Amino acid sequence: MASRYTVHPIDDSTFAIEEKTRFSQGLCYLLCGGERALLIDTCFGLKGFEDTVRGLTALPMTVANTHAHLDHIGGNHFFDEIWQHEADRGIFALHTDPRYTLGIATEGVPRPARALAGLLTKSMLNIDPSGDYRYFEDGYVFHLGGRDVEAVHTPGHTPGSVCFLDRQAGMLFSGDSVCEWGVLLHIPGEACPPPVFLDSMRRLKNLWDAFETVWPGHHGFPVDKSYIDDYLACARQIVEGSASYRLTRGRACAGFGRVLITVPDEAAADG
Repeated sequence: MASRYTVHPIDDSTFAIEEKTRFSQGLCYLLCGGERALLIDTCFGLKGFEDTVRGLTALPMTVANTHAHLDHIGGNHFFDEIWQHEADRGIFALHTDPRYTLGIATEGVPRPARALAGLLTKSMLNIDPSGDYRYFEDGYVFHLGGRDVEAVHTPGHTPGSVCFLDRQAGMLFSGDSVCEWGVLLHIPGEACPPPVFLDSMRRLKNLWDAFETVWPGHHGFPVDKSYIDDYLACARQIVEGSASYRLTRGRACAGFGRVLITVPDEAAADG
């Protein structure tokens, strides 16, 4: 069977690792300094993931999650030191509960097919929560030896969503806060209200001169940083009540330019 993982070198010390399954596509990133390596997210962490990552460097490794959704934390347990934003502790608890994640996997699936869907996705839904978990707040800096990576709190998709900024390299690693297709704000009990996401995009806009490229958690990569302008405009229209909505993949979405933002159905109805 072909490997689920493809390594895309960005430069001599930075690698995008792409995970593809029949149901999903995701990205994580390995940043190497002079003394340590930082692994940003671990996708679902399926067979072959640990060998792929460890084949790229012998440096001691730290994991940092952009947020605590199951498709970003699945391989955390392969590594000794794992960091998340304090505000995503509750999201981590949900996404390491297989009963909860089964509900996510079978959302919209007809009842007779749910058992089959659960069986097909079993290896992706059972997240191992073990490990040495540590928690950062906004502005925390990972010192890798001649390379510093800063956590920028960007709540919206989850309360503890962050981007990681490497100012020297001019790279922003955005997780699910900035992606090519869209941002999900519709998940009840997980996503933040649109004004929170709007403030996060304003924050990234204020950091405009600190990065040149955006490396997201899904879809095409890298993403031109002008996508942030589209998300700003889209979120502003939602907050101001001027957004127009349509159904995309069964979800209510507001759109602007190249991007979509999903919202709860009741928010779209009110809009």
